[in-house]
Amino acid sequence: DTGAMAAADEEYAPCAAPACCTPGQTRANHAADAPRGRDRPTTTAQLKGMMGEVVLASSGMLIQAGGIFELPIKVDRPSVLRIRFEVDEGYDVDFALKFLEDAEGSTPQTLVMPARSTAREGQLDIHTTGTCFVIWDNAFSWINSKSLTYHLSLKSKEDIERARRIEQKRLAELKKQAAKEQVIVRRQARANLIKELEGKLADMLAYEHEARGRLMAKQGELKRLEAEYNAAKAGIVAIADGADRAEELAAELQQKLSDLLEQAAQDEEDNALDTVE
Repeated sequence: DTGAMAAADEEYAPCAAPACCTPGQTRANHAADAPRGRDRPTTTAQLKGMMGEVVLASSGMLIQAGGIFELPIKVDRPSVLRIRFEVDEGYDVDFALKFLEDAEGSTPQTLVMPARSTAREGQLDIHTTGTCFVIWDNAFSWINSKSLTYHLSLKSKEDIERARRIEQKRLAELKKQAAKEQVIVRRQARANLIKELEGKLADMLAYEHEARGRLMAKQGELKRLEAEYNAAKAGIVAIADGADRAEELAAELQQKLSDLLEQAAQDEEDNALDTVE
């Protein structure tokens, strides 16, 4: 397990803080000598591989007063180094980055000038091979030790690009799947809409049929009323015609009666004359 081997190498590498360690003392020994309690590291530095990524992390790493903690990181391919750290309890240290290329005769180059920092987060693009030195310097403090929590990750640009392509492929598959699901959702929504419209159309047709039946019933009632009206009207006309005829007959009878009365009176008068004579 290369990760475990690297972790072991880191655990027992010579200490890079001569001001706080005796010559030949290891970081593991130095951690063991740290005071117990909150100043004692809660975890030791770890170096492990995760899909090509190398991670170094520690919580409670103690930097003695006047001491320096230098962490070398071997870079065998162009990579990206991500750095995040915090000095506990609001203290600060001088933070710097140096890089030594593998080329023969190379000298360490300062990538980040020493600057007083309480916490920091960022990344560094490394375009060549060599060793990167991450430095936390507490040499300016002769009284206070500092407790450091850090998380470093080194990943090759090739692995980053490969991960990016894998992520792009995954996102493309997700997008394709989402598009398929959207098509299915749209089809289902369209089917539901068609079903809803068909239901409304059936309701409308049923209502229209019922309304047509009511209309036909009303039309039949209207025709019946119209027939009754016409019959009543004809009866009224017949009655009116009969009344007129009755009046005519009554007038004729009255005239005949008058004529008969006049004739009777005349006959009576004639009879009276005859008697006188």
